[in-house]
Amino acid sequence: MVLFAMVSVIITGESLFLFGWFFTNGYSTLGLLSAFTIILWFAGKMLARDIYADKSRFKVTLKYSTLVNLVIWSVFLLLHLITNKGIDTYFGLEIPLTLAVISIFFTPYTIGLLIYNTVAKKLKNAFAQQSS
Repeated sequence: MVLFAMVSVIITGESLFLFGWFFTNGYSTLGLLSAFTIILWFAGKMLARDIYADKSRFKVTLKYSTLVNLVIWSVFLLLHLITNKGIDTYFGLEIPLTLAVISIFFTPYTIGLLIYNTVAKKLKNAFAQQSS
């Protein structure tokens, strides 16, 4: 199962489907979800500002995706370390760290580009309507 999960994360660049596995770490998962919603708002404003400034697509996508992944995985790992009395190095640290690194490296080239294109299209349409 872990091998299947790792291959799926490598292919898609996302690991949100693993929340069933992460439910064993309830507080950590809730922290990850909370951090995700908060950082998406801040990073989305940053993304829109960078698109408006006409910065490089890949640099902007890399910056956005890396920021989001670093924040959410840092919160997850920190809460995991705080809330668990015994440290399970394999499932507690190695697997989440591996998923975090994979997400940081693959998300910019998968979902990150999709988000960039969607936001750029919406911004272009919004500016076209203001000009009319």
